[in-house]
Amino acid sequence: MPEPITSELIQEAARGSHPAFRAIVEANQGFVYALAFRFVNDPHEAEDITQEVFVRLWKNLHNYKPEVKLTTWLYKIVTNRCLDFLKSKHKRQQKNAVDVEKQRELTNYSTPERDYQQHELIKIIHAAADELTPKQKAVFILRDLEGLSPDEVSETLSMSAGNVKSNLFHARKKISEKLKAVYQTTDKIFL
Repeated sequence: MPEPITSELIQEAARGSHPAFRAIVEANQGFVYALAFRFVNDPHEAEDITQEVFVRLWKNLHNYKPEVKLTTWLYKIVTNRCLDFLKSKHKRQQKNAVDVEKQRELTNYSTPERDYQQHELIKIIHAAADELTPKQKAVFILRDLEGLSPDEVSETLSMSAGNVKSNLFHARKKISEKLKAVYQTTDKIFL
């Protein structure tokens, strides 16, 4: 999660201050990239989306409402851009990749065998997430991988709480089925 940005800095950037906007970008680019990467599983596409998100932010910063957290607004911009990408024809051309940040976290407490198992588990989850509908994938990523509250997911996706619950239920069910299928067809044990 990025560090909070003051409303004064946002207002300064909205008035056209390049140094203020640069500070906003520097404080949030890692978070925006990581979220985009979770959606598209491709580092180059995630970089492109990150750039597009900040271009959109720059162009629309004058519409920013101080009662909304900047991170909430960024979640919405990133998610919408990623959903557009997932719906595009380029989606079919994308390869599955492993979330590098998660992999680094997992290796802190593991052996080489456990590292391999965790790596495989992450690949399976990403592959399963790629089979979800765009809305299910968005809800799954924001809720289960990013840890947003149900209300934050609803606001980010402009979706009712009932739709969030329904999409999350179906996403978790499909991912669970995929994991069960893999575990039942292999002798691997993932801890």
